[in-house]
Amino acid sequence: MALDYGRRRIGISVSDPTRTIASPRGFVERSKTARKPTSLPEKLLQLIRETEPTAILVGIPFAMDGSAGAMATEVRAFAAALTATTGVVTLEWDERLTTARAEREIQSLELSKSKRRQKGRSDEMAATLMLSTYLRSASSHV
Repeated sequence: MALDYGRRRIGISVSDPTRTIASPRGFVERSKTARKPTSLPEKLLQLIRETEPTAILVGIPFAMDGSAGAMATEVRAFAAALTATTGVVTLEWDERLTTARAEREIQSLELSKSKRRQKGRSDEMAATLMLSTYLRSASSHV
């Protein structure tokens, strides 16, 4: 499973049982009152229980120079809360430029303008791109 953390939405992607294909799984909205990084949406926790991932890839938004700013610290707090709550190991993944790449991918799809602009589409696509890259890199080390 991969998550693209955001203060408003968390994009989700899951892999198939053979860990070769990453598929978008939507996103969860975060309520305005529960936007602290340690506040975990129940819908996300339910999906984790249903899919039983062996690990959760969490995108860390490093700066272009590789430094970790305030948002990276926030995402790390979210990942720690996720592991503490679910018992599932979280893995950090450098998500630099993933959102921009996701936007390009969405534009290349033959979707109507309204479908391309749907809330959460770029979040789930970013999570899918991260997971796909991770799965390819993991399989090359086998």
